[in-house]
Amino acid sequence: MADVTSRDIMQAAGISNVATLVRWHGKEGLIPPPDVRTHPNGRGKMAYWPEWVLERCLRIKQLRKEGKSLAEIRQLLGDDWKKAEREHQRRYVFSEVSHRMDVRAAHTNLQKAVEQFLATWIKERRAANIKSSVQTITVEVMQRAIELIEQGVNPVLIVTADNILVTADFAVSVQLASFDSIEDAFMVIPIWRELSAYAASISKLPKCPAVQPIPRVRAAVGAGTQERLVCVMSSWDFEMEAPKVRRKSKKD
Repeated sequence: MADVTSRDIMQAAGISNVATLVRWHGKEGLIPPPDVRTHPNGRGKMAYWPEWVLERCLRIKQLRKEGKSLAEIRQLLGDDWKKAEREHQRRYVFSEVSHRMDVRAAHTNLQKAVEQFLATWIKERRAANIKSSVQTITVEVMQRAIELIEQGVNPVLIVTADNILVTADFAVSVQLASFDSIEDAFMVIPIWRELSAYAASISKLPKCPAVQPIPRVRAAVGAGTQERLVCVMSSWDFEMEAPKVRRKSKKD
């Protein structure tokens, strides 16, 4: 894997000023400092980063578009550069060996598991005169699912009218809360068990998700907000934590 230059990163991430990269590594701690070397033409210097930094910069730009501050992004992504490099190396190796039988076995296993769901879903949408262009499950989708499992996160398959992707179980409710129409409908399919074909070849896979969502909501109370715990039951019913009431003291 070759290193990338500041120019490579700027072109890929749509960064117009090199000062942005300087700020990200010098002040904000979002990326590691570069390795400054002599320019290939022998004149001046040029900054080089490991290839994984380019991916990280793309992620930073995406999170900025989502409205996250640089401080929030730093908290989300962390600053363990060795860990980031290891994760990138694992993804690189995965893509290099995606033709292996164990990968194909898991790919086929997952496709069979959701085939019936997809067929019914597409049929119903077409019956409603809504064009569907759902694609097949790609190796990239499989790769993302395995990455989440290795992190202890429960991956779920998301099927929309025109896409198939993988995300964490706890991300579903956050996305769903922003939708307000049946036109935004999507299908959620749990796939942890169907990825068992990898168990023999990837020893790091845990038996169950280590990361569990904590049911919590934020409710508007007067001019402010209040966070409340939620107890979700197996019947899909739930109980929300009662609002906190300020008790009057004897002095009031």
